[in-house]
Amino acid sequence: MNRRSNLLVLIGTVILLLSLAVPIMQCAPAAEDEVTPPAEEIKYGGRLNVGFRSEDMLENLTFSSTMEYSTMGCLFYPMVYGRLWLLDYPPDYEAAPSLATSWETPDGGKTWTFYLRDDVAWHDGVPFTAEDVAFTMEYLPEADPCWDYMDTRCEPGSIKVIDDYTVQFSLLEPIGEKYPAAYATPMLPKHIFEPHKDEIATFQNEEAIGCGAFKLKEFKRDEYIWFEVNEHYFEGRPYVDEVIWMAYGSDDALNMALKSGEIHMIGANGIGRMAASDFEGLENVEMIVSPGLTMNWAVFNLYKSGPLQDVNVRKAIMHGIDRDEIIEMVYLGYAEKIDGVIYPEKSEHNPNLPQYDYNVDKANEILDEGGYLDTDGDGIRNDPTTGKNFVFELLVSSAQTDTVKAATLCKEHLKGIGIDIVPQVVDPATYSAYIYAPTEGLFDIGFGGGGPGPCGDWIWEFFRSFESGGEGWNQAYYNNSEFDELLGKMYEATNPERTEYLYEMQEMVANDLPYGYLYRPSILDPVRTEFDGYVSMMGGISHWVAPYTYFDVHLR
Repeated sequence: MNRRSNLLVLIGTVILLLSLAVPIMQCAPAAEDEVTPPAEEIKYGGRLNVGFRSEDMLENLTFSSTMEYSTMGCLFYPMVYGRLWLLDYPPDYEAAPSLATSWETPDGGKTWTFYLRDDVAWHDGVPFTAEDVAFTMEYLPEADPCWDYMDTRCEPGSIKVIDDYTVQFSLLEPIGEKYPAAYATPMLPKHIFEPHKDEIATFQNEEAIGCGAFKLKEFKRDEYIWFEVNEHYFEGRPYVDEVIWMAYGSDDALNMALKSGEIHMIGANGIGRMAASDFEGLENVEMIVSPGLTMNWAVFNLYKSGPLQDVNVRKAIMHGIDRDEIIEMVYLGYAEKIDGVIYPEKSEHNPNLPQYDYNVDKANEILDEGGYLDTDGDGIRNDPTTGKNFVFELLVSSAQTDTVKAATLCKEHLKGIGIDIVPQVVDPATYSAYIYAPTEGLFDIGFGGGGPGPCGDWIWEFFRSFESGGEGWNQAYYNNSEFDELLGKMYEATNPERTEYLYEMQEMVANDLPYGYLYRPSILDPVRTEFDGYVSMMGGISHWVAPYTYFDVHLR
């Protein structure tokens, strides 16, 4: 079902519910001369003003790593450039047709054939064809490593234009059938980029000719990006006439702009939880709370010798952390506990995983049984092999203020089971250098996290052993050849086998515990009620997952 059909179903459902709420006496048959008024049509028009933090603003419109790795960049190209397919509306997040009407793969996700729409034009009127897809798949992954993913890496010479609206290519590695190839790949107009095919990442691209729902009207670096509606968008034009993304130098300035009505919503990551109460009771403002994308975890360095090599010590630590208190004290209740890297609303989430809930008695029992006793009476347990105290450095990034606060609470929690935690707060660059190099032995435990998104199979690369190619991703130095084998099978499998492999992988890592799963913060989006139709997805109302808010938002 496409987005327009979804919206019509939603409107019909609302009308039905309203009709059920009418008093019974009003349900009598209408007189012959009475005419039932039609449902109010959604209004077209208006300009949606969206605020961003200054650091999120794009410096240029090149297809460099800045476009793919920045918050605004990941929003820009779904707005302006089309994609072969999109993630559908929540809660399913299944693959939904977009520039492609359908696709097929006969070999478990290695060779893909896409059948394209024949009614799409670029913003300058030139028809969109398979030549554009073939050009994009050949040259964009070569432009910058940021575009070179498993689902874009094609075998040399495999990209074929079958006809004007059919294209085929073979990936270097199969990716399974759950989600098609080229998810995060904006399709580029060949007639614009071909003269710059060897310099795509530096081509200034000032006109930004795409075939998306919006056209670029004006770009002023560090100040704003101004879009106007594409009246000829192939899925039906969005309701608003214009969208402006504006820069604000601080969170306070951003929040004030929203309260005053200067902007209608915030473009990424919502507001800080401490500011939530400032929006309570405000006229023409309502709060939308969405599940977050980021999954926070504790990384146990399994390369360093010592007690953390014992999985029971890791389990005791997880039972010794009061996640409920962290959620309440640090996140003001706007977070949920997690037990793995697959979101609980996804069908692939294993509901029967071991749980490491806060239980001091159980944690102490585990450590006692392991012989980790306080032999010198100083309140800290000792390693029976070396006699050293249980003292672990906890690596955190100074940029993650919530994580710094959580580390302080963890230190207090783990005192209750005889473990001394020393928070090691470092700058972001040092943090990344340490956490992604476990063999350097520069940390014991680290607070990390990731946002895989609905189709984020890449997150499993955090578990692939160094020997199997996990160096650079595997923060914990987890080494399990059985897991590596399952990972390979999962990438190639189709359902229901794929889900079975994912269930097994989740159970394996939950028992081995290279990472201890903590919580998933929520996103808080205050919005102006002059508009309606904001779409809440994982990550909030405006994120890279899908651009549906900009498609569906409309004047009340």
